[in-house]
Amino acid sequence: MKCSQLPLLLVLSILGAPLISSLAFNNGHRTFRMPLLMASSSSSSNSPIRIRKSSVEGIDGYELVLPNAAPRSNIYYDAFYATASDKMDGEFTKDVIVYLPGLTRTTTSAKATSLASFCDKNGFTFISADYYGVARADPTKEFLKASISRWVEDYIYLLERTNPGKRAVLVGSGVGGWISTILAMKRPDLVRGIVGISADPDFTEDLIWNSLSKADQDGIMSEGFRNIKWGDTVYPITKTLIEDGRKNLILRNGSKSIDIDCPVRLIHAMYDIEVPYSTPFRLADAIKGRDVSVTIIKGADHMLAREEDTKKMHHAVKEVLENAWEYDLTSPASG
Repeated sequence: MKCSQLPLLLVLSILGAPLISSLAFNNGHRTFRMPLLMASSSSSSNSPIRIRKSSVEGIDGYELVLPNAAPRSNIYYDAFYATASDKMDGEFTKDVIVYLPGLTRTTTSAKATSLASFCDKNGFTFISADYYGVARADPTKEFLKASISRWVEDYIYLLERTNPGKRAVLVGSGVGGWISTILAMKRPDLVRGIVGISADPDFTEDLIWNSLSKADQDGIMSEGFRNIKWGDTVYPITKTLIEDGRKNLILRNGSKSIDIDCPVRLIHAMYDIEVPYSTPFRLADAIKGRDVSVTIIKGADHMLAREEDTKKMHHAVKEVLENAWEYDLTSPASG
């Protein structure tokens, strides 16, 4: 995909221009609405969905806003809840799919839209949030402070409030695959399984920093960011992203060093020029669990957004749901 086709990133050719011009994002004229919190006892003919206290479970639609705790900012997300087919009292399904976008991508990307449609057709709940500093970015205030750690914590916060008491299948594209893995390591109680699409763990160090010239490295550290060409695309790479990435490297400790036991499916393009197809094999080897598989697609590129690619994503989600070991986290027997 060419840079001119990216809906978010407008890269200027003059890196010496003022920061507000060089690091520019387009929010796509998205308008967000705040979900109203309702007690579980509240009900009406106009609002049949039951909401638990202190959560927003059941509030659905596009462009929602989850108020976040100070000093954090709001989380902007989409959510569509499905009712369990074998329940008559409106209980939500346990089959929850959460999509984590790629770097600088949003919940309106082609893969997100395809996955949302797939969930709707199959009776699965779908949730996806834009990363801090991306969808409503003021680049001088937000994206320069955005980081892997921040995005992980935001998704934990989101899952605790939009999907309380249940575990979700995380579908992570690009950096979303890295975030999903860290989230599963930190909070296995929130994760039922992982589907990685062109997952790029440790990319900030292995694929970006180590390939930069000294001039670009020095520029990032002294100026706070540089627009860096990675594959066919130009991305804003910030000092915060590089430094925080070093705190979250997960491929350094060898085989079975990542303590994850849930089902994991990794899908990657053979001709991915951003993330080599050796990466999913390194990740699979590092994951402790045995239910891990890697699918390599010949002829595809990093985006994996063709119809035949998204069908493989859908199949992987179904496979994870079928293989996931479910247990009641509230039961004394669960520990």
